[in-house]
Amino acid sequence: MRIHDRHANLSRDPALPSGPTEYHQFLRTPGYRWWKAVLAIVLIPVAYVVSTFTLTWGLTAVSGSLGLGLVPPETPGDGVVAMSPARLLASNLAIGLLIPISLGLQRLLFGQPGRWMHSVHGRFRWKLALNLAGVLVPVWIVYGIVWTLMNPEAAGVSGPSATLASTIVLFVIGLLTSPLQGAGEEYAARGLLARSFGSFTTQRTVSLLVALLAPNLMFTVVHGLADPLMVVYTFSVGLACAVITWRTGGIEGAVVLHAVNNAILLMVASFFSSEITIDRSSGHGEVMWPGTLLMLLTAAGVWLWARRRDVARSADPNSGHPTND
Repeated sequence: MRIHDRHANLSRDPALPSGPTEYHQFLRTPGYRWWKAVLAIVLIPVAYVVSTFTLTWGLTAVSGSLGLGLVPPETPGDGVVAMSPARLLASNLAIGLLIPISLGLQRLLFGQPGRWMHSVHGRFRWKLALNLAGVLVPVWIVYGIVWTLMNPEAAGVSGPSATLASTIVLFVIGLLTSPLQGAGEEYAARGLLARSFGSFTTQRTVSLLVALLAPNLMFTVVHGLADPLMVVYTFSVGLACAVITWRTGGIEGAVVLHAVNNAILLMVASFFSSEITIDRSSGHGEVMWPGTLLMLLTAAGVWLWARRRDVARSADPNSGHPTND
């Protein structure tokens, strides 16, 4: 009787779902309050602006006032941003802060420990992440080299030529902080935002569609792109990561895909230019089709792999039993 009562009490924990639940509906618990989801959706963009202002714009102000020359000057309105190593480092760390912010907001607003954001199993599945990385890294190395050679301007390497020092600095920044930047976007967009949007309805299919589309629209808008094909590419990145998160029941695969893409493209670029030029203006989107196709093919491949391996989409947090229902 005591064991039975204990399990009954666990199933009534208002901070966790009471049965098998997919990733995007994990905030729809017995103690659910819709206004908490709205607050989370508002606070994530606010946190992004604050962290970016504090690190990136703070660096610009300090560099300008002290004459350090760490941040190249911008031409207002041309859509082109020159990312020096210092500015790139600050930007990556600012976005990387969204990881603890997202975990903390989930705990503060919904009462769920951060481990439940990693996956429906309450842990980060390192084996799954490493298996996926082992496949994606060599593919992206080939793609990154070929694409950069064919499209240097779109790859952001049309600036000053690389030096040994700049290559080492940019390579290390890409290796160590670009994965944090990619993971930060995933925990915010495909983690807390997707779950918050998905919690508005109990209809599983509708919840999934909202969780797939709404955060990715926000994710795309934040990039401030003027070229329609660049918009398509950016949305495809978010959609691929969202589908992988849903199908594998966790954020690990999306983190790996985003981290591999961002880190390898930057590390390849470090051999060509001493600073990375980000061009958000219109006219360069057509060269992004290979990246768009690769993202969608990766999502499809992970879906098929997860299906063959019977990777669970859902789990009951009170029993630990994974399901694919």
